[in-house]
Amino acid sequence: MGAKEENPLHLVAKLAARQPDRAPLTNDELAALRALHAAAHPVRRGHYVVTQGHGCSGVYLLANGFALRYKVLNDGQRQMFHVALPGDMLGYPACFFERALYSVVTLSEASVCALTFAELAALFHDYPRLAMGLFWSSAGETAMFGERLATVGRRGACERLAHFILEMAFRLREVGIGDGTSYHMPLTQEQIADVLGLSASHVNRMLRRLREDGLIDVEESEFRLRDRTALAALADFDGTYLTPASRRQGGASSAEDRPNLVTQIGVNN
Repeated sequence: MGAKEENPLHLVAKLAARQPDRAPLTNDELAALRALHAAAHPVRRGHYVVTQGHGCSGVYLLANGFALRYKVLNDGQRQMFHVALPGDMLGYPACFFERALYSVVTLSEASVCALTFAELAALFHDYPRLAMGLFWSSAGETAMFGERLATVGRRGACERLAHFILEMAFRLREVGIGDGTSYHMPLTQEQIADVLGLSASHVNRMLRRLREDGLIDVEESEFRLRDRTALAALADFDGTYLTPASRRQGGASSAEDRPNLVTQIGVNN
């Protein structure tokens, strides 16, 4: 029987929303997540959880706060890839390589739970539904990379910014931060510019344009979506890449679903 989470923690909210069967978390699963929260280490703003070029022997769950994954090129330029929110897994894929390919630095005061491979394997063995939640989280991050590549490669400056604003609203609401319409942006304009491949002055101009067009309000770091429909149309935003499918094949239904899965790739039994 599922348990109701009266005081939801961000990690709980994230994994609860990403269960393949959409069933509520059980008491045991909630207890496991609460134990992870309790074991999390506080880290200061600007702390490097993962450092490019150094070894990484496990994974980390971001329990609270925000972090940024980026790569430094040989000429010193920095390309940002991903804004990590509570519930996201850090140290992946770095833990599978001899040296980390990217760095992960905290954007705020945060708390991080470190897991060795043995601890992660035990968690997956004892709580397979949590493992599926983390698996979906990694899949969602891959989908975001694809959207970011399309954004930087094909969308104009204003469309890039509008897409990013909507994506952040969606993701923050998922972990219980903001209501999907108003939220605190954890990045500065300079950092947003780095993520989108723009200059800070260009981001400032595009924010002013979106405000003047009546699509958003911005007060320092507080964002409010005034016309979500028009903003989504401008950005060509489709949030399905941020939403897990309502049903995943698995368990008792896996055998009966296999013919459909095979048919999807054009193979006849």
